[in-house]
Amino acid sequence: MSDLVLCEQQEHIATLTLNRPEKHNAMSPDMLTLCCAHLERLVATAETRVLVIRGQGTRAFTSGYDIGRLPERQGQAPVTQSAGQGLFARFIEHVRTFPAPTIAMIHGYCMGGGLELAATCDLRLAAETGQFRMPPARLGVLYSGEGLLRFVNLIGIAHTCEIFYTACTFDAARAQAMGLLNHVVPGADLETCTYDMARQIASNAPLSVQYTKQLLAFTQSFQDFSQHAETIQRLRDLCMQSDDLQEGRRAFLEKRPPIFQGR
Repeated sequence: MSDLVLCEQQEHIATLTLNRPEKHNAMSPDMLTLCCAHLERLVATAETRVLVIRGQGTRAFTSGYDIGRLPERQGQAPVTQSAGQGLFARFIEHVRTFPAPTIAMIHGYCMGGGLELAATCDLRLAAETGQFRMPPARLGVLYSGEGLLRFVNLIGIAHTCEIFYTACTFDAARAQAMGLLNHVVPGADLETCTYDMARQIASNAPLSVQYTKQLLAFTQSFQDFSQHAETIQRLRDLCMQSDDLQEGRRAFLEKRPPIFQGR
């Protein structure tokens, strides 16, 4: 079971790989449990400056939650159904609150819960062959309010209505036009482009990047920054008092790349 999800760390970049290519990397309860455990471990070790999430192979990022695990009728196996939904929500929350920036690297199919997973990441890069779909309306499923809000915040109400109401498949170019993707590149270049971006982010001051992520998260829930003035000032003070700030200044004056320590 442990090989259903792979997690590796190279320097300050961690990669979480959904490893079920024969099922288009569809997420089972076992996979979701492993994903949560891996992310909890990465947070505890506090060495990760960027997290890349990907699917094994080039056929799919993930086709979403394994619909074979859904009950045939509403009254069938409610405990299992609830547990599966709860595990997915828990995984999404782990990704949303992961302290370092997250990047979705998307090959092929990205559908249903997989599309929400990508939308939850901070950045999304996709191959030109990417295929996207949100199929709840074709399955008779009502999507979660939290998930709908996530899409509204990312691509706006009009595009959210379109992808949920029609349940149609759309390509990477359309996804980028909606604002769903940051970059679309040839499939052969996707891994290089993704990890180039990851290395660029990881080379920056970790506290500055992480606290910027926190402030950006605030903007999704409120418009009046004065409500959180104390928290914002505390984060600014931590950055201003950090060793990394001094290192950044010295490196600038000495015309060399900075060596940040995250403190």
